[in-house]
Amino acid sequence: MDSLLRNFDMLCLIPKAPHSISTPELQEKLQSTGYDVDLRTVQRDLVKLTASPLFPISSTENTKPLRWFWIDNSSHLQFPLMSTDEALTFKLAEMFLEPLLPPSVRLRLSGYFDLADKRLKESKFEHWVEKVSIVPSNLSLVPAEIEPNLLAVVYESLLKQRRFKANYRPIDRKVKSYEMNPLGLVFKNNIIYLVATVFEYTDVKQFALHRFRSAELIDKPANAPEHFNLKSYIDNGGFDYPIDNIFGQIDIKLRINRFIKQLLTETPLDINQQISEINEGTYMLNATVKDTEQLRWWIRSFGIGIEVLEPSSLREEFAQEVRTLSAMYG
Repeated sequence: MDSLLRNFDMLCLIPKAPHSISTPELQEKLQSTGYDVDLRTVQRDLVKLTASPLFPISSTENTKPLRWFWIDNSSHLQFPLMSTDEALTFKLAEMFLEPLLPPSVRLRLSGYFDLADKRLKESKFEHWVEKVSIVPSNLSLVPAEIEPNLLAVVYESLLKQRRFKANYRPIDRKVKSYEMNPLGLVFKNNIIYLVATVFEYTDVKQFALHRFRSAELIDKPANAPEHFNLKSYIDNGGFDYPIDNIFGQIDIKLRINRFIKQLLTETPLDINQQISEINEGTYMLNATVKDTEQLRWWIRSFGIGIEVLEPSSLREEFAQEVRTLSAMYG
């Protein structure tokens, strides 16, 4: 029984091509999990397993020691069999979460994704993935292209908490060289942003991954600002683009139409917002919100459906935009 369990654990330790593991590495990992096994025993087990057609395992031919791997197109082995619920979960993860996963993790999960496809074809959930989708709330743009090797460097840098050297081209500016301290990745509107500091500075900046021209991992620990937390950074408006880089709030008063009133009743701007009727089809909204560019983009998206009444400074901003637009289209 001990040898059977050992062989199953060994099968789990062997990676799928193009990754591989050497015989001494297998021995070390088995010993770390409690098996009292010598190198010769591991070698005998491997010969026995590779002789069976049930286990499409192979090894390198010209390396010392030999390195072992599952053949690239082999099916993933799993006991017990994947349930339909698990298969559906893996399929939805492949559809909607795969861009978030580091390349090495995606490679390791590829066998599970293949197994999930096969399992779903045998179940009542076969067509479920055709019935769910995610629709962006704004104009759908073609995703920017990112060089795969560059993306791999960024993920590895984040995982190992190490710096990387990079050449980066901001919009309408020349390429610059940086030493990046990666803090996190944020996916927004088909663009992947790296949140990072540069060199020894502590101010947090955002870099669109598709604007990187090169990246090289270096043997230096990443330097994160004290108490930095990606979720807090986002919750505090890091991607709402605060005015003058100050995370302030303002009290706004808006004149809105019936459609926007219904929308904001269902999904409020602020938990304490108040909406009152001015006359039939016109309403007054009062709320406290972050003073950001995101707020201005949101107001512009409704055109004449929203009139800014207060604060006066924000009303004047929009009045000036209207005058500029009038001159442009007049």
